[in-house]
Amino acid sequence: MEAFLRLQRRTSYADYLAVEQNSDRRHEFLDGVIVAMAGGSDEHNAIAGRFARLLGNRETGSCHYYSSDQRFWIASRTRGRYADGSIICGPPDHPAHDDQATTNPTVVLEVLSPSSEGDDDGDKRSDFQSLASLEAYVLVAQDQRRVKVYRRASGEWRATSYRDGDSFELPTLSAAIAVADIYHGILDDAGASLLRHAGSR
Repeated sequence: MEAFLRLQRRTSYADYLAVEQNSDRRHEFLDGVIVAMAGGSDEHNAIAGRFARLLGNRETGSCHYYSSDQRFWIASRTRGRYADGSIICGPPDHPAHDDQATTNPTVVLEVLSPSSEGDDDGDKRSDFQSLASLEAYVLVAQDQRRVKVYRRASGEWRATSYRDGDSFELPTLSAAIAVADIYHGILDDAGASLLRHAGSR
């Protein structure tokens, strides 16, 4: 996900919600500051869409895939966040002050971009990992065929990276996901875009 514009004036969460309700662009709420989110690249959007299909096809029980429009409330950090995708099991839990935000994702997905990688694998990861419900945090590169998964195990977070030829499992899914399936037709083996060449269709 890409951060676009940071409005330096500090404001309340109620003011932030008013901005969200009257804007075509999504915003995050970080330490009293409203941060507008930019659109992603062709590759970013294609990878996020592919991952959504792969996750949706593997849903089990009461667990469902949620799109990038789902907002999350991080109570311990007093922050409002978005992700590129998520899985929530059972009914979404909503904080009293924001009935469109949830607090109980099981899996969170982020497609990395140059402007957001430091946040996605830094403060944002820490924010989501503070949620008791979270079991896995997934980072998907858009300039190489690589996936990094943080999993909670015995109260600690451990990261594993996967590349072409690897498959990985995520909590609640009925089957593993092959790295190659995420990038097929989007990036070649060297990480170059296939979307910019008509002959790759």
